[in-house]
Amino acid sequence: MTSTLAPPLPLIDRRRTSAPTVATVTVGAGPADRADLVAQVVDAIAAIVGVTAQVGDGSDRRLTLAGEATVRVSAAAPTRPEAYPCPSTVVSVVIDDPGQLTDGLLCEVAAAVDRIGFTDGELRQLREQLPLTATMPAYLPARRLVDIAPVLTVHHMTDFLVMVEAIQAMGVPPEAITVIDKGYRYRHTHRVDAHLRRAGITVWPWTAIAAGLDDHIRRARALGRAGLLVDDGGYTLPVLLTQRPDLAGAFVGLVEQTTSGITKLAPFAGAIPMPVFSVAESRLKATIESYGVADAAVRNILALLPHEKFEGQSALVLGFGRIGEQIAEILRSRRMRVAVYDAAIVRLVAAHERGFTTARSLVELLRRHRPPLIVGSTGRTSLRGEHAAALARDCYLVSTTSRTTEFALDELVEEARSVTDAGVLGVRLQLPHGPVATVVGDGYPINFHYAESLPNKYADLVLASLLVGAATLAQPTRGGLVAGHNVARTDEILESCGLLERYYARFAASW
Repeated sequence: MTSTLAPPLPLIDRRRTSAPTVATVTVGAGPADRADLVAQVVDAIAAIVGVTAQVGDGSDRRLTLAGEATVRVSAAAPTRPEAYPCPSTVVSVVIDDPGQLTDGLLCEVAAAVDRIGFTDGELRQLREQLPLTATMPAYLPARRLVDIAPVLTVHHMTDFLVMVEAIQAMGVPPEAITVIDKGYRYRHTHRVDAHLRRAGITVWPWTAIAAGLDDHIRRARALGRAGLLVDDGGYTLPVLLTQRPDLAGAFVGLVEQTTSGITKLAPFAGAIPMPVFSVAESRLKATIESYGVADAAVRNILALLPHEKFEGQSALVLGFGRIGEQIAEILRSRRMRVAVYDAAIVRLVAAHERGFTTARSLVELLRRHRPPLIVGSTGRTSLRGEHAAALARDCYLVSTTSRTTEFALDELVEEARSVTDAGVLGVRLQLPHGPVATVVGDGYPINFHYAESLPNKYADLVLASLLVGAATLAQPTRGGLVAGHNVARTDEILESCGLLERYYARFAASW
């Protein structure tokens, strides 16, 4: 059996044709932090091409690089400080002379400005936004993870940093942690990555999971610790079972956050050798997260398409599960005429009973409803090349599920007459019969596309639940969990550990 994970489809070549001359990033920091911010950028540039000479110090430096290129790195207050949160600092890289460096290297030099770790002030704000996660070590038995070495495959967003801090406070040193970078285009992905690396945490790309697991267990054994998988999307366990089954016994269990991850475990039904703490299928997550994800997805659609008028227009939601149901309702509340398609008759009937337009045939629904907005939320491939001819007008294809699973991009590209780059929006497919289908975000989930997916106050409860799962699996008894899925037992643990009471106390109205 081979892994179901595949590299992203190279729809279009987005390599720069010319090098940038200026790059900036705005950081939540005041004057006292500026020298350190500049030093971080200088160190990153030195690692890329080497610095042969340097003039100045503090928050303004001029560098001579290999290849006789000259670059300025500086940090200062914003030109209009009233337009930014206080405190704020703008860090800049200005390429005065490219010298003999290639455009590719100059792009990397400019991008060094995006690899600044988070300041103490920014981390304090994040902890305030995620109090359940930040304080979880105080509510669980002390140093519960002292014998554990976790592999964390969680989105590189700001909330993740608070979760990592909590794991360290529960008894895990940085050298015992491995992070798998899922490679999504988050808003702060490079800063999060830089922060983790500066803390001494090992980061592996998702395209090299097998090697990362091998490296992780080698380090875990040297530290006398057992491995633990914490996953968002079913990345690690399928690879472990198909490519490195010899390492499976070194892990005490899996904490899975998403239903897409549970779906990827389906081929291994009855053969999963470790307990699965399924936050993904828990009542807690179903109650809290679905609306937040759907709302974030719709808000990001609107942000990417500010000039479109959707009110009064038709929309089609593919899949009427937890997320699809919420998206359909939100679009209807925005005065769109919403249709729903689901291959499962019970979900199709549910959509029909809620007053949405439905049909048993997706092709028929596409032709009759003529939606300019199509949102995929099935978690599987829902729109294929065979459906392209039924797209009756210009439309946007938007995914809310893992990676590029939702749309068969290779098939759609084959059906297209031409493919063009739409920049941050994605790619445009000119179809032979006239319409243009824009694949927003290249088919990656819209809620992660240069965004944070969920407000941190939403994500807090789910991340704290992952920590409860990790602490449970770290017990010698594994909390009563057995090999395979443990949905009922997961619900019992999450609903009796006090987490929901703390969440309710924070957000419930008081009178």
